[in-house]
Amino acid sequence: MSSVSGIMDEQQSQPGIKLTEQQQRARRSRSIAIALALGAFVIVIFAVTMVKLSTGTLSGGDYMRPVQTTK
Repeated sequence: MSSVSGIMDEQQSQPGIKLTEQQQRARRSRSIAIALALGAFVIVIFAVTMVKLSTGTLSGGDYMRPVQTTK
């Protein structure tokens, strides 16, 4: 066990990549843009689902009826 904890101590003491202030701002801006895009996507999917449920598209009599093919 002591060898494992020694390795972990060595890994934690090694310095990581240091980002400049500009890189940190760019990363934060990207993260915010991705979060907003994901939130907008969730809202669109929710809205489409609500519209389909309110119009009865998903609850019609033939919703799960197999499609008839022509020969």
